[in-house]
Amino acid sequence: DSLQLVSLQTARLVLRAFQARDVDAVFEYASDPEWQRYLPVPSPYTLEDARAFIDMQLAADPKTMPHWAIIHQGSVIGGIGIGFFEDYNLKVGELGYSLKRSEWGQGFITEAATTVINYAFDTNPNLIRIEASADSRDKASLKVMVILGMQYDCVLRQRHVVRDELGDEVYYSMLRSEWASQGG
Repeated sequence: DSLQLVSLQTARLVLRAFQARDVDAVFEYASDPEWQRYLPVPSPYTLEDARAFIDMQLAADPKTMPHWAIIHQGSVIGGIGIGFFEDYNLKVGELGYSLKRSEWGQGFITEAATTVINYAFDTNPNLIRIEASADSRDKASLKVMVILGMQYDCVLRQRHVVRDELGDEVYYSMLRSEWASQGG
């Protein structure tokens, strides 16, 4: 028996496991150069890259690496996931998300992330912290972290390379106690 990823619902979205039939939708949004701008994904992004992404999601353990397709009005518009790991004997979650460019600015990621953070804290009693990071130039992703109530931790200079360009990585986090105090 393999563990199944729990589907989650928000006011406007359904979060469910990625499926093989989602390849074309992933290819559509991930092949957009503006979507790729701050992400270490292949460019040009091919249909084979989308298949490899879907295969990776299907093989992932939903207990340690849950990753949901974000569905709005029946269509896959992005993805959100959280990876759980031990760091100095503390359980930590690392939040990641992406959204089709035509859906930017509508609050979908904030809505999905709120639900995923609730799920993470509710199902992992030893989870003490959730963190997220983004390229310092990715103002929209950084804004999501602030809206979620995450606290700025640090910037790691020249932390990653995207299309042969060095980038700084900005880290934010949310402690369980902070999430609870803001009604999470």
